[in-house]
Amino acid sequence: MMGHLEDDHQALVDKTTGGVVVLPEDHVVVRRRRQDWHQIARIGRSACDQCSFCTELCPRWLLGHPIEPHKAMRSLGFNLVGEANVIGTAFCCECNLCSLYACPEDLDPRSVCVQNKRRLASEQRRWENPPFNPRRPQLHMDNRKAPMPRLMQKLGLTGFRNVGPLDPRLLDTRKVGIRLKQHIGEPCQPTVQLGQQVAKGQVVGRPAMRDGGPALGVPVHASIEGTVTDLDNGVIWLQQTS
Repeated sequence: MMGHLEDDHQALVDKTTGGVVVLPEDHVVVRRRRQDWHQIARIGRSACDQCSFCTELCPRWLLGHPIEPHKAMRSLGFNLVGEANVIGTAFCCECNLCSLYACPEDLDPRSVCVQNKRRLASEQRRWENPPFNPRRPQLHMDNRKAPMPRLMQKLGLTGFRNVGPLDPRLLDTRKVGIRLKQHIGEPCQPTVQLGQQVAKGQVVGRPAMRDGGPALGVPVHASIEGTVTDLDNGVIWLQQTS
């Protein structure tokens, strides 16, 4: 529910990858992911009836945070002069429960919240001393959990059989790409050069230095022993030598 759509079968897997789910091209989740922002905003502006189910079932709202996705949806109708701002969207964890389960109209409150919060972040706008309701979980949490069978039905997963045994063997590869950004914060800077031999586990990128100290980030390491064959678009490519 929180993953992103990846069409490239050669895409890199890194330490931010929690798993890979392969779905058919016409699957409901794939179709939803292919909607662009213009479609999401236009349909949301015309079809949202402000039922507030997206807020009532929002895990972050139920925990007491001041996020109300239905107000983000409402803001779509108030953008004749610039963009409407709903600062509570900064608390969205992008779980997608509002879009893929709660909304009876199959709208996309999650994308509206994400677009809003990222724009506010780019403008360096934040809610100072936001309110928090500690009693909300006690009052509502037990009655508003998403039943797993209903969730699987909404996600179109009931037609798949989960019976395949896992294969514990590692895939053998002679070439890998190591992303310089696999974490929050800034991308790492390469610590290796083109043509250099590296050992498995060797540090190949470290956070840059900022104001006398390292920037926010963590080092990245080589997953195989090999030669640096390319440094391109934030990726270090290694070719196995033996």
